Amino acid sequence: MGDNLATLPHTVRSTVSGALGDPLRVFAEPGQVFQADVTFDDDARLPGLTQLLRPGRRYTTFVRIAPLSRDAVVRTVCVKFPDAYGPGDDQDFLFASSGDGAPLHHVAFPTTRADNQLYSSLWPYLAGVRPVVFGASAPAGSRSGALSRGDRLDFLLGGLIGRFHRIGDIRLGSEIPRASVGFAASNSGGGLRALPPALFYRG
Repeated sequence: MGDNLATLPHTVRSTVSGALGDPLRVFAEPGQVFQADVTFDDDARLPGLTQLLRPGRRYTTFVRIAPLSRDAVVRTVCVKFPDAYGPGDDQDFLFASSGDGAPLHHVAFPTTRADNQLYSSLWPYLAGVRPVVFGASAPAGSRSGALSRGDRLDFLLGGLIGRFHRIGDIRLGSEIPRASVGFAASNSGGGLRALPPALFYRG
């Protein structure tokens, strides 16, 4: 399957891989890992019946920005909420560079820069009983260049056919040198669950 996908154009190849559970391991590319603060807005419109998504709640997380390449490639932002539901019971989100609104938030787009880009979970999660798509993006007016300490991203939420809207803030802190932090969309709970094919994403 991987050899057959490798012959396709980059955007099609990455999108098809995402729809099949990521056999090409787009989310496995190495990158920089940061400690980060995630804060959900006090007035955020959040789905009910979840433990994590609460207005005004602040968390200390790990965020990986990958890959390190300057070529036009699919880029990823992975967010880990460690011990979100108890010791060793994390909540992870894996996002790939994409477009805004259906069907573009299901499409993985190559880009040469990690900033000034929208990232999407590509496929839905269940938040309580509501199917949603999560994402992240650098807000308007952000400094250009690679994402690094002090930069921030908007944490985004969208419906299956709507556009994304902001629900919170991701602020990058210190880089963790040679960090070995794994991410898996199957790490979830508290009323949040990635659905196939996103359920099988690992990085």
